[in-house]
Amino acid sequence: MKIRQLMVLALSCLCQPGWAGLMASGTRVIYQEGTPGQTLMLANTNVWPVIVQSWVDNGEGDPQNTTAPFVIVPAVFRLDASARQGIRIIYNQSPLPKDRESVFWLNLYEIPPQSVTQPTSPRLALTMNTQMKVFYRPAGLPASPDALLGKLTFRLINDDRQWFLECRNPTPFHISFTALSLERSGHTWEAESQVDMMASPYATHRFRLQGQTPPDATSTVHYRYIDDYGSVNSRDARLSAD
Repeated sequence: MKIRQLMVLALSCLCQPGWAGLMASGTRVIYQEGTPGQTLMLANTNVWPVIVQSWVDNGEGDPQNTTAPFVIVPAVFRLDASARQGIRIIYNQSPLPKDRESVFWLNLYEIPPQSVTQPTSPRLALTMNTQMKVFYRPAGLPASPDALLGKLTFRLINDDRQWFLECRNPTPFHISFTALSLERSGHTWEAESQVDMMASPYATHRFRLQGQTPPDATSTVHYRYIDDYGSVNSRDARLSAD
């Protein structure tokens, strides 16, 4: 899940930084084909009310031009301080691939009052857009993402004197990494962090390795990934020879 600061609504003297106060009951949504909808609970942790606008898109963060096949009920509502509200995510039956997952982004746009006064000091009031992934999972896909992790293959790529760790994902699931590295005899090569370290189904993804020392081809791959429940888990793998 990521948070994008969109614009400043109000600024008072001696302001303190603002942050999103809208909390969701999960960090991702797994939408199984055939279900009537998915419910996500939201809580306003601010001490002021907010207006919430929610929609699903392809990551643009713009509700005006979205073509994503989901609707949110309610799409716009007021959420009082410390209150909770459920939203319903409903698939509109537009055609999607049957042989793999599709991924979209749920946006939770939080609009506070134009002026916010704390009991002790004034503060900055910001609109915030919290985004989380929505995975549409067709019926009939084999096993589960965790059960197929052993099918991932990794190999070293040298491209214009820069080393990359390439992951090939032959499964129908998206694999969301949080970190990858190579380790051999106490030496570690870390992959550079990316905004979205996700390997798509039936595709390859390259991760640039840090440092100038050539990686050892007999290194062990260590990676951390996010499961269906939003938990981060660790796994090891061997480098492929081809």
